[in-house]
Amino acid sequence: MGNIKKNLKVIKNFLPADTQILPVIKNDAYGHGLLKVAHVLSEEKVFGFGLSEPEEALILRKEGFSQPILLLSGFEKDWLSEMYNLEITPIVTSLNTFEWLRNFVKSRNVKWKFHLKVDTGMHRFGIDLEELDNLIKKIKDSPYLFLEGIMTHLSCSEKPEHKLTQTQLENLKKALEKLKINGINPKYVHFANSGSIIFLTEKGNLVRPGISIYGGYPSFKARELVKLYPVMTLKSRIVEIKKIKKGEYAGYGPNFRAKKDTILGLIPVGYGDGYPKILSNRGFAYYKGKKVNVVGNVSMKVLYLDITDVENPQIGDEVILLGGENEEVPADKLAELAETISYELFCNLGRSIPREYRYA
Repeated sequence: MGNIKKNLKVIKNFLPADTQILPVIKNDAYGHGLLKVAHVLSEEKVFGFGLSEPEEALILRKEGFSQPILLLSGFEKDWLSEMYNLEITPIVTSLNTFEWLRNFVKSRNVKWKFHLKVDTGMHRFGIDLEELDNLIKKIKDSPYLFLEGIMTHLSCSEKPEHKLTQTQLENLKKALEKLKINGINPKYVHFANSGSIIFLTEKGNLVRPGISIYGGYPSFKARELVKLYPVMTLKSRIVEIKKIKKGEYAGYGPNFRAKKDTILGLIPVGYGDGYPKILSNRGFAYYKGKKVNVVGNVSMKVLYLDITDVENPQIGDEVILLGGENEEVPADKLAELAETISYELFCNLGRSIPREYRYA
């Protein structure tokens, strides 16, 4: 877990000194463990935490975390009472959600700070720019609500030259200018995810790093600009060794046939544990200083490694399936072979495999 602190230090090197940091730890901290990650980040005096559901906010509050919590994808109407009790900062994403919030505070006779998410071109969560004037009128007529922050989410921040990135930044500025003209001056402006932090000159004064916190890269290009440290390492052991002759088959299908006499190491990890089946005959691992290939079909609880060229393989030997102290199996490279992204690997692998935390 010490690598989280290293990655946070790397992130800070890209930021002005007064920039606040809101790490995204939704979905059980991308499979790394919500409470463990929150404790480490709290030691680093982060501003607060980005989540998606009130259930995870409840876990943090019960553990004693008092930092601001933002539900980054907005909220549902029936969440409001719990959100208020948990002191969650609501994010308004539409005229409807603003009305829900306004009716709630009026009925309770309470005040509440909120953030506004603007759809600047990604067309996911966020109020349309065409509706902003209407919303501004409603905000000015709502003394119980205080706009603390304005935000958006960038579709391809790792591509600063892309037309959409530039359009989104321009649209956010237009939205902010409309607010200011109407005397509304949000304290926080935030749009920068991991890609934005690395690639964009503009950062806002609150940033939302996600994948970089865990040592993942938002793009292969980012590897050329920054060194991050993998937080998740997936290790297993050889539980069986099979020696097969040239021409013999192994596994389901069968879709592996030995082109020469081959030694296979059986590893008790499969798609039931979140290791993608698409890595059949594609994936790789690290064993005794060598890169070894996944061969045959990945099954529910086992996969094969071709260990023919490894000297003196033994049952019980350790293998690295993801990560490693020296990033022997980079998550983004394995994800590329699996036709996915490292985010999905982390979430899936972290779901059911036992975890061991080290803080050195």
